[in-house]
Amino acid sequence: MIISELVRVQEEEGWISPDAARSMASRLGVPLHRVEGVLSFYPHFRRTPPVRIEIAACRDMACSLRGGRALFQAAKALASADVIVREVSCLGRCDDAPAVFINGIPLHEATADKLVRIMRGEEPCPTADPLPPPRPFFLPSSDLAPPPPPQTVDPDKVIAALKEAGLRGLGGAGFPTADKWSLVRKATSTPKYVICNADESEPGTFKDRALLEGSPHLVLDGLALAAQVINAAKGIIYLRHEYDRALRALSKALAERHDLPCPVEIFVSPGGYILGEETALLEALEDRRGEPRNKPPFPGTSGLHGQPTLINNVETLAAAATIWRRGAPWWNAQGVRGSSGLKLVSVSGHVVRPGVYEIPMGTTVSELIGMAGGCTGKLLAFAPGGASSRFLPADKADTPIDFGSIQAAGSMLGSGALVVVAEGTDMHDLATNIVRFFRNESCGKCVPCRLGGERAVVILEEVAAGKRGRGDLALLDEIEEAMRLTSICGLGQVALQAALSIRDRFSSSP
Repeated sequence: MIISELVRVQEEEGWISPDAARSMASRLGVPLHRVEGVLSFYPHFRRTPPVRIEIAACRDMACSLRGGRALFQAAKALASADVIVREVSCLGRCDDAPAVFINGIPLHEATADKLVRIMRGEEPCPTADPLPPPRPFFLPSSDLAPPPPPQTVDPDKVIAALKEAGLRGLGGAGFPTADKWSLVRKATSTPKYVICNADESEPGTFKDRALLEGSPHLVLDGLALAAQVINAAKGIIYLRHEYDRALRALSKALAERHDLPCPVEIFVSPGGYILGEETALLEALEDRRGEPRNKPPFPGTSGLHGQPTLINNVETLAAAATIWRRGAPWWNAQGVRGSSGLKLVSVSGHVVRPGVYEIPMGTTVSELIGMAGGCTGKLLAFAPGGASSRFLPADKADTPIDFGSIQAAGSMLGSGALVVVAEGTDMHDLATNIVRFFRNESCGKCVPCRLGGERAVVILEEVAAGKRGRGDLALLDEIEEAMRLTSICGLGQVALQAALSIRDRFSSSP
């Protein structure tokens, strides 16, 4: 495969030289333009030799709220020929914001002073983190019953249990899990595939990383259960490349498992937010540029290599395994205020203790903020579903966290990424930051998305610079409508939602 070969060469050489690309094309028996087409799309691949120190500083929402811009500027001032400093999109470490990687390794509790000392050689570069201790999610590890042997699983009973539990996709779309599994189960074509989508890359979202690092076996239980239900010939865990600890935890767990009903492999994504979109993910697995496909057909009937494919995110599979173990009545009883089940929420921004919190569905936003130590200032706003969700004002903090309540309040639960914003925050700047992220991460396939994102950023920047009046922000409505109605995938459909909510609700903020 082209991608796996590119990964191998970069691991050995540190970059992909023109000679290496030509040699690879010859070795694989493919035209050079095929190699170059893949190589030029994915941000993980390097086209220049590595330097002594490469600093990647996150520029996106959660890190911006916690001083990321000042940290980057301090480091940039000391850049040299052998020390490169660059801004990058979300690194999936919003709980350790501002997030910084040095030579691909996270720098914990990064500060400008610490970064400067490393750049000057006064402190060593960080080394790879050890694996974290097990962290049970959804139910204590001591309460785990042995997984039922594959031959004892009744697919119809599993689907019925998921339906009774009302489980919906927990990666953002919220599609009923039982319906998705049933669709793929009923498909007649073979072979079938099951894929765990672990490519969470949206600012504010990092719960799947915690699940994979702390409870990899629970995720594998869910993948195995899904494989049995649909009779999958192969399972794939599609993992973002920045999640090294998750990769090591998963690899260790896979080596310990001898009960999986089909072969399971880990595919490390070569990068890009768009790869979280299920059909873009499939394109990468098929060795192409990760551009979303037109739908229909949907992956459930025509997915990987044109075959029926079940794709669920990490938390959804973990929840499915828990429901099958404990039963739908138990799961439903965990919720509060009329809601059912449990939810993992990534909490970041202006809170005392950012992190992943397991809560009963129906817990209010204010209660969750309290679990995270409270807001670091007076609460101004919050986004309940990360960068793609609309911001809500402080007076909505008593809203229960569940799909229906958040929607009724004017936003969406999404993947469950609560971003908290305190008074004194420049909300227009925050809106611009979020739209820049979606502009930067657009694959460029759709003209409305490619041009609309850029145009929206220009308008926001020119208003901030005084080159336009605030009345021109009304132009965002036309751009948003065009992107929402004509973009192939969800990126273009949600790219301006946060910005519009800030314009409409927080126009008087600094």
